[in-house]
Amino acid sequence: MKKTVLIVAALFTVAACAKKPDAAVKRLLDGDALVVDVRTPAEYAAGHHPRAVNIPVDQVESRLGEFGDKTKPVVVYCQSGSRSSRAKSTLEANGFTAVTNAGGFRDLP
Repeated sequence: MKKTVLIVAALFTVAACAKKPDAAVKRLLDGDALVVDVRTPAEYAAGHHPRAVNIPVDQVESRLGEFGDKTKPVVVYCQSGSRSSRAKSTLEANGFTAVTNAGGFRDLP
């Protein structure tokens, strides 16, 4: 029974952190969402979305003030989607209500 509960909880967690379909992400990227690259400064310097600001995942919690209004859309991305999933979880745990994990930089629409 415990294993079943853990598996179901894990599936809900994965679904909650999953990236949105490309069309939804594109609308956010083209709109007024804050776009945040959570990779390292070196990765950001090597190429990033034109509207992105760089806030590395390990600095997200200490730089929450830079994210602004907690109800404004925020799009986070990284290299593969793992760090952006962590950033999304951190933001949501701190009251941000419209956070989208766009996955990896090369996957952006």
